Formats: sequence, C-alpha cells, structure tokens
Amino acid sequence: MELKKRKNMINNFDDKNDIFKISSEIREATLDDVADIQALTKKLFVHEISEGYSDNLDSNWSFSEEGKKEIQERITSKKSSCGFVFMIDNQIVGYLIGRILEEETGRAELKYADLEYMFVDDKYRGRSIGEKLVKKFKNWVKSKGLKIIKTNVSYKNKGAISFYTKMGLIPADVTMKMTVE
Repeated sequence: MELKKRKNMINNFDDKNDIFKISSEIREATLDDVADIQALTKKLFVHEISEGYSDNLDSNWSFSEEGKKEIQERITSKKSSCGFVFMIDNQIVGYLIGRILEEETGRAELKYADLEYMFVDDKYRGRSIGEKLVKKFKNWVKSKGLKIIKTNVSYKNKGAISFYTKMGLIPADVTMKMTVE
C-alpha cells in the first residue's frame, strides 16, 4: 500500500518544488540504465518526429543493435563521453548523454563538448530537472578542460531553443540541407 501511495504522489504532484520532497538524485548512468535510456530516447525521437522537428529520425533507433551499442559506449567511455540520469524514487525520469568532439581544422578551439541527447519525461518537465542535468554536464565539461558546449536543435523547436538559451547557450552555426531528386 505504501508503494502505491508513493507512486500516486509522484504522478500527481502539483507544486514544482514537491519533486524535491521525494527521493531524487542525479548520478552517472550505468549499463543497468540502458533499457530506461533507450525508452526515453524513443520518446524523444517520437516527440521530435510528431512535432515536425525532424523528418530524418528513426523512432526505433535506440532499440536497434546500433542504438543500444552507441548508448552503452557513451555511458562507459568515461574519457570521451558521459551519461547522467535523473532519478525519482529509483525511477529514471530524465537523462543526458554528452561527448567530446573535434572541430574542423582552422578553429581556435578544436575540441568541444557535444550535448548529444537529453530528455525529461513529460510528466516531470518544468521542475528544473533539465537545468540540473545541464549543470552536471557543465561540471563534466570543465573537468575535461573544455570551454565550449554545443548542441543541435531544430530551428522549429522553440521550447528547446528557449531552454538552452536560458542555460547560457547561444545560437551559433546554421546547418542547411536539401533533398536532391
């Protein structure tokens, strides 16, 4: 009965700060988290597709062998990538995966941190979880001696642009594409 009451409390809290009255933590992702990260990545991709932000995503990618392997590599290769999960009562409700990449030649800063994937389950948005994940990522970036964080966002995704701007990222490069027929 107590567990059922706690689950109802998690699913029905109204106050933004109620989340912190519940057992919550951010920690490094482990291989035990891969299935939850795969499920959240699928939700991310389905959201991106359904909102018209991308026409080039495979919503099942995270459950493919390639997707699973990439997620596993990102969270185990501590030297060049990282993964963090946000937990509420031992349930993963958000995650962030980042990595170190190198710029094309001719740039002042050759290496940078790529905030590759981040998603917070809809039920838990607006409660500073994304901010806490980005802050944890920024600390990881600093520990690697890097100065630049980049992420790709669809120009149509005004919510994500607003969020990342609030986190201190600014619009930089624009990627242009066309379909050749």
